[in-house]
Amino acid sequence: MHPDLARLLELQAKDLDLLEADKALDAILAEYESLDHHLKGAQQAVDQAERSVSDAGKRRKEVEAKMENYRKLEERGKSRLEQVKSPKEIQAVMSEMDLAHSVLAKEEADWLKLADVIIGLESGGKEAATRLAELQQSQVDIRSALDLRRSAAENRRNAALSARDEVATQVNRALRNRYERLRSVRARVVVALDGAACGACYTTVPLNRRSQIRAGTLIDACESCGVILYADDES
Repeated sequence: MHPDLARLLELQAKDLDLLEADKALDAILAEYESLDHHLKGAQQAVDQAERSVSDAGKRRKEVEAKMENYRKLEERGKSRLEQVKSPKEIQAVMSEMDLAHSVLAKEEADWLKLADVIIGLESGGKEAATRLAELQQSQVDIRSALDLRRSAAENRRNAALSARDEVATQVNRALRNRYERLRSVRARVVVALDGAACGACYTTVPLNRRSQIRAGTLIDACESCGVILYADDES
């Protein structure tokens, strides 16, 4: 085997180790994301409950303001009754008071409904807050274990990256650049011959090129898929 190919194979092995380390770390990060997603949903439920209570409270204050206005209208009507004398004026004031009283009764009924709604919303908000707290508590141990696994995975990745970089400096620069270009589109770039064919796409390699590859005098690529070919003991 050509010496540069041997070093390139070692680099590929380090890259595959790094790829596995990346996958392991990504899987752990995905677990964090899943936990965060559940927490986010529970927090959104709490936030929505708080907004609903706030909106209902604002509506109740608006109703209270209307109720106060109509109470004042009733009071003014009572004061005017003491001042007016003619039956026509008395009738007009009484009509205004009846209207104010009727609207006031409606607003009071709306206020009572809103009070019941707010009680229900507040109860729902407390339940949502309890679920959030329980979920947070249930994730404490899980996240602690994940933190340990993440630390180990990051250490593994850093070690794999250091080992990869160390081997990369030993590879012929031109060959390494060629390898890096191919690695951007496929994980395994250096592939053994499979009998008379490329071990990746099984396209037949001409005999004279196979002989040179086996003799270690040629670094060649598959004409079909572009992988760098080598001959192992079995081939």
